[in-house]
Amino acid sequence: MLFPFALSTFALEQTAVNTKNMQTPFVIFNGTLIPEHEAKLSVNDLAIVRGYGIFDYLKTINGCPVFLEDNLDRFYRSAELMDLPVSYTRKQLKEYIDTMMQANNIPDSGIKLLLTGGYSPDGYSIAEPNLIISQHPITVTAEQQGIKLLPLDYHRPFSQVKSIDYVMGIQGLKIAKEKGANDVLYIQNGQISECPRANFFLISAEGKLLTAADDVLPGITRMKILELAKEKMEVEVRDITLEDLKNANEAFISSTTKNITPVSSVLGYKDFGPEAGTQTRQLQQLLEDLVSKTVNQYA
Repeated sequence: MLFPFALSTFALEQTAVNTKNMQTPFVIFNGTLIPEHEAKLSVNDLAIVRGYGIFDYLKTINGCPVFLEDNLDRFYRSAELMDLPVSYTRKQLKEYIDTMMQANNIPDSGIKLLLTGGYSPDGYSIAEPNLIISQHPITVTAEQQGIKLLPLDYHRPFSQVKSIDYVMGIQGLKIAKEKGANDVLYIQNGQISECPRANFFLISAEGKLLTAADDVLPGITRMKILELAKEKMEVEVRDITLEDLKNANEAFISSTTKNITPVSSVLGYKDFGPEAGTQTRQLQQLLEDLVSKTVNQYA
């Protein structure tokens, strides 16, 4: 692939060595590859003064960006819903990601595309967004031990948007830890939506896979799970209620980094047991196989 910055092979090798030895990752800042510590936003960016911006997040395994096209679809959709113009084509974004990956040489990583509200002249109006693409190492494993969730009365505004607004999620995590839980589960008016950083699923007593309908973040892992599950079990995407929770046999959450992680308990409502149930394990294996196939095809 041709790189937009015309980096030589020697330069890429040197930056990779520097990253390994100095732990100085590179980022793409408005189309330019620079060391992470040189990336700076002005104090009048709407991301800073109003918390206005969107992002998307994907993982790489063995240097393969997993489900990249799906993440780019969601990135552009989030930007559209938030009236943020994207001045870069899909091809350019993929070239930027490729260039950064070669410079950083982090085979197993998380990559974030962040689009800010821009340098607003009045601190309120949307301006030309700033684009920051960054990368950091991660390890993703299929968890068998369940996590505990604390119900929290809340529903995310702009739920279809992957917004940088995580105020309630951050505050909720603090409350959850104080109560002995790992995270919170948003429940409002008797309906269950999602976790701050993950989608939520139930396995009903009849063996059906249940998850909330359109008014939640369209998770990429969620989408893949629904596609895989339809071949193995009945799937219902609809409003999920507390009654559904109480009658369910299994529960799990899904995200880019958590894959499928079982839920052992929703405090005050339901205990599912400490480990993943039979159908949760089946879905874990199906997702793992899909990811492995994707990585092998990329190699």
